[in-house]
Amino acid sequence: MTQHHLMTSLTLTILLMSPPLLAAAVTPSAGPPAAEDIEVVKVTSTRLSRDLFATPAAVSLLDARQELQLQEALQLNEALKFVPGVYFQNRYNFAQNLRISIRGFGSRAPFGVRGLQLQVDDIPYTLPDGQTQVDDIDLNSVEQLQVIRGAAAVQYGNGAGGAIDITTVTGDSLQGVNASLNVGSHDFYKVNLQAGTRENDIDAVISISHLNFAGYREQSQVKKSTLRGKLRWDLSDTKSFTIITSLMDMPEAQDPGGLTVAQVASDRRQATFMASRLNSGQQVAQQTIGLVYHDEDILYGSWSANTFATHRNFTQQLPFPGSSLIRYDRWFYGGSIELSQDWQNAGWPVRYTAGAEIRRQEDDRTRFRVTPDKVVTQQTADELQQATSVGVFAIVDWLLFDTLTLTTGVRYDDLAMSINDRLGLSAVGSGERHYHQWNGNIGISYRPGTQHQWYANVASAYESPTFTEFANPQGSGFNPILKPQDTVSLELGWRGQYNDLSYDVALFSIRVTDELIAYEIDGRAFYENAGKTNRHGLETALQWQLNQHWQWRSALTLARYEFGDFAALSGDNLDGNRMPGLPQIQWINQLNWQQNAWRVELEGTFSGNYYAENSNTTEIAQYWLVTGRVGYDINSTLRIQAGVRNLFDKMYFSNVRVNANADREVSSRGYFEPAPGRSFYFGLTAQF
Repeated sequence: MTQHHLMTSLTLTILLMSPPLLAAAVTPSAGPPAAEDIEVVKVTSTRLSRDLFATPAAVSLLDARQELQLQEALQLNEALKFVPGVYFQNRYNFAQNLRISIRGFGSRAPFGVRGLQLQVDDIPYTLPDGQTQVDDIDLNSVEQLQVIRGAAAVQYGNGAGGAIDITTVTGDSLQGVNASLNVGSHDFYKVNLQAGTRENDIDAVISISHLNFAGYREQSQVKKSTLRGKLRWDLSDTKSFTIITSLMDMPEAQDPGGLTVAQVASDRRQATFMASRLNSGQQVAQQTIGLVYHDEDILYGSWSANTFATHRNFTQQLPFPGSSLIRYDRWFYGGSIELSQDWQNAGWPVRYTAGAEIRRQEDDRTRFRVTPDKVVTQQTADELQQATSVGVFAIVDWLLFDTLTLTTGVRYDDLAMSINDRLGLSAVGSGERHYHQWNGNIGISYRPGTQHQWYANVASAYESPTFTEFANPQGSGFNPILKPQDTVSLELGWRGQYNDLSYDVALFSIRVTDELIAYEIDGRAFYENAGKTNRHGLETALQWQLNQHWQWRSALTLARYEFGDFAALSGDNLDGNRMPGLPQIQWINQLNWQQNAWRVELEGTFSGNYYAENSNTTEIAQYWLVTGRVGYDINSTLRIQAGVRNLFDKMYFSNVRVNANADREVSSRGYFEPAPGRSFYFGLTAQF
């Protein structure tokens, strides 16, 4: 799609939406409910707790239990699919992990999550170097999700092109035992058991899950078990202490590899020859413990503190011979403290939060050379990778008038990264990087009525290369020419509720300098800096309660992600090319019907075309997917549900390995990971 066509689509969308939106914006007095009848929705992911309609940023809040009620609870995308600006790939390859991007941040990751911050129950999941793993998140225990869809460096520091804040269930909200079983196509089954209670000052909950999934393609088996526990002790009406534990064991997560065009045409379900021969995949075990303290009544405000430690043991055989067997033993630990207060400044009400945090990452990492016959012949790397991040921040809300609030924020981060090359094969194997970063934001929120808001903000962010991205194509140690990327983001938005229609609209424009871009040599990913990239887009989310039984939901993203100034290491001038792996259009619609014990959902998702590499040579076609679900409450304690994904058996790709095999001819590059065709699942949930 050309720039002209994109802007035409943007304009038409705005015009089509104008009547309800303008009516909502300019007539807030048309029968609004009394103030005491309006549900106050609190946003905490921005670090300064406030009403959603007082938050000058694109933030989405979701009730995860409602989102997941009729789904398999296989991956996090099931709970986040109605957040505009968020794009997912890799749903079915557990060895590579779900790839999440927000406004393009995170799209370059060959595995896991980059460029985004994620935390669960106030415990960070993002490492100091910017990597995030989501494989130990127990979807069945998730209660609420908050998503910041723009730059969030002031709140979270390095690698915060967006942020996802997850809250899990409490004993108070569960109150009893909940058991569920889901089974489906491709030998899928998942079982979950939860128990929760609230007795006097103690709130306790535990959730245990086991997943087994053979997968659509060969060499795609995954077996994973998780356990999550949370115990909160209310010391008083305003003070609480919480202990959080999370355990994950994934003894098998196979990787079928990426197919070429010819291989896809021959057999979409096959694994690559080497993936099968080497039994490529990973084995992971992870344990986390966290302590969180909250005091809501101290020094005319509140304060909180947390500390945590995570241990991760990891082994992975990549789907090619050579230096392809990876092992690491990781410790990740740290803590933070925050203070929030309300006060008066020259007669103006002011609210602020200030805090400090420290995180430490220690990776004991080795790598080995493997023959095509799976014989380990040589150790190629033995490194101790260490990163320490220290951040301090302050965010202030100035209530200028009853309807107008000014928000300012500033943060300083100190990030130290080092590699100790214990193998000593290269004279430059060891090294250090040290970054000192200031970031800020300023925003304004105008509230013309109790249920409507307009806002604008400008924010900056930075993102250092991760240890993986620092890999040197010339040997061990740091890549000497790789730099962090810097971001400046501008955002305009409006949201609200008009009768039975709720709306959320945002426009964004982002300029990234020194964008980190991936390329592959002999199957290994390396990185280079693009001069500049530009991202412009429109996001809309609508929910309309048509009547007592029918509801319509829609989320649309129209965006342009392009290189503004990029001369690749290959010598190609890529100015004006689209960034790979990102569609310009995403649109999901859902029609819900609910009556008595029945609930039915019909969902259609459109994903626009995109490219597999920086040169924009290989185009991935657009597609529609249709999904249907039905649930029936047999009685107050027992529910059955069933669903069909990809109802019309569409052939598409669940993942494209961006810039893979850049040293090969285009026709020989293994970009493609085909998705399943029509598939079914059935579930049973019991509550006691």
